[in-house]
Amino acid sequence: MCFNEAYTESPILKELFEKYGVRVSPEAGIVAVYGRDKDILKTLRETDRVVVGIAPPGVDVKLAAFDVRELPDLENAKCKVAEIPRLMAESAHGQVVAVNEVAVFPEKSATFLRYSLYINGVFIFNDLGDGVLVASPLGSTAYALSAGGPIIDLGVRAVEIVPVNSAMGRRAYIVPQEAVVEIRDIKGRVRPIVIADGASEIPAGPHVVVKTAGVARLMVRERVHVAEAKLPPSAQLIKKLLAERGPLTVSEISAITSLSPRAVRSILKQLRQLGLVKAMLDPTNPRQKIYSVQ
Repeated sequence: MCFNEAYTESPILKELFEKYGVRVSPEAGIVAVYGRDKDILKTLRETDRVVVGIAPPGVDVKLAAFDVRELPDLENAKCKVAEIPRLMAESAHGQVVAVNEVAVFPEKSATFLRYSLYINGVFIFNDLGDGVLVASPLGSTAYALSAGGPIIDLGVRAVEIVPVNSAMGRRAYIVPQEAVVEIRDIKGRVRPIVIADGASEIPAGPHVVVKTAGVARLMVRERVHVAEAKLPPSAQLIKKLLAERGPLTVSEISAITSLSPRAVRSILKQLRQLGLVKAMLDPTNPRQKIYSVQ
């Protein structure tokens, strides 16, 4: 069982926890959050306790360990706690804290930003582009991924700096978690700002320092390694298709396999629960998701 005691402010979870034998206590070492990724991120920024995310029924919440409909099977679930570095960004105008990423952008889109990147006081490169991200391993699968950064395993003690639409072709740069990242000589036609997890912002000024400040703790489900031979033929087909062709949408998988969209969604959910397939927003159409193998 992943946990038998937790604190939650959600009336829905309080009722369900009582039903399924989970004690609700303000002193519990685990905080259960019912909601979406932004709700889970907010709690990760604010508490040092372990955070477990629980998604509303049918809502795809990447950071949630459980869909609320899975709580009856809580006793059989296996989980682990991932430690995620909190990122503190500081400028002459204040500071903000992030768990996913710190972004330095012009206040208005479609304008360029110039800056210099320094790591531990050592010059790395100059750049001109839409902006720059500093992301944790957790954030490496979010905005940083769509900006061209690599995925960093949650167990790796590192952060990544990802230039966004660099006019100079700059690539992502990975540094140790303890490194001090400086974005210096920031210039643009409009005021540059620092944004933390898309939730809070401060003026950037000409100089921003980003460094780790403690850790957040997120409960995640342990991946279940299942032999491909044990998967139903339709699931094997979709997994093989994604491995060969790369990311595809539900409609594209349906068209290729002749399976109904409803059947495709059901199979993708099964493959995601087994840790074999992942979903992300389609950068060309944020209204839909694309799926790929882990």
